[in-house]
Amino acid sequence: MLEFLTAHLPEKFFLDTSAFIKNRKGFTLVELVVVIAIIGILASIAVPRFLEATASARGAKIVADMRTIESAVIIYYAKEGKYPATAVKDTASAQTAGFIGANGMLNAWPVPPAGKANIKYANDPGSNEVTVVDGTPYTYDPPAADGTTNYSIAMNGKTLEELQNKTASK
Repeated sequence: MLEFLTAHLPEKFFLDTSAFIKNRKGFTLVELVVVIAIIGILASIAVPRFLEATASARGAKIVADMRTIESAVIIYYAKEGKYPATAVKDTASAQTAGFIGANGMLNAWPVPPAGKANIKYANDPGSNEVTVVDGTPYTYDPPAADGTTNYSIAMNGKTLEELQNKTASK
């Protein structure tokens, strides 16, 4: 059937078409616009995911820092038989309390990353978005002398459990 349709066309018709395609140099404006549009669509999909990943990484660092401080408190208790008695909010006060130094458990007091952070709890699909202002410290508050309260580790006045929405954060 194809032979019947092309039989009446001269052979030169097919040669000219292929010669035209081979001699083309560059792209047409339409081709360039289509490629730019496709790149724009892909970028609009990728950028929000990148920003979400950055916020999740900040949240993971906050959780890891607060757990590191908690581990240091537990190790201090195991070594000394008591919790550190001094409140801590920076490297200088951490050194005074015994967290940092020759017998200390930390090299430096951690500093939270500035910006928006998504803090998640285990495999819970929801997350708690927290905005951390540059210079916000983690704080350690010692237990009460009469034993009525336990120690607390917080950021912006919220414990890790509150940041992860495990307890009411009001």
